[in-house]
Amino acid sequence: MLFETKGLRIFVYAEAIDMRSGFDRLLYYARDKMKAHIDQGHVYLFFGKNRRRLKAIYFDGTGLVLVAKRMERGSFMSIRELEQNEITLQDLRLIFHGSVIRRPVLERSMTPRESVALPRGIIKPIEHGQHGQSPPPG
Repeated sequence: MLFETKGLRIFVYAEAIDMRSGFDRLLYYARDKMKAHIDQGHVYLFFGKNRRRLKAIYFDGTGLVLVAKRMERGSFMSIRELEQNEITLQDLRLIFHGSVIRRPVLERSMTPRESVALPRGIIKPIEHGQHGQSPPPG
């Protein structure tokens, strides 16, 4: 890759953009919309509307670098599928080659009103007359 990897952070712009955008427009998106400090050397990744193109910009210490890629077959994953605004270098490599990043689905906690159906046989029902309980009214 073209990037210095130590301490590198990669940020993804949350909306698809017009891929005719050049240095100035991408710098505007990164600096003004993403509130980025472009001179820190981090990478800012942008996807096109048709998902066949992506662009990345970063500052290498001497100037702004623009990297563009167009998929000849297939497309890049959608921004909605990514569901995050920062990715790892490994994720960037996968995306750059057309892969789709899948994240494990976190189990959600149940609300107090939800019940859990337990398999039969785990809990023995209490028979009447045990543990000081009286039989149900008949």
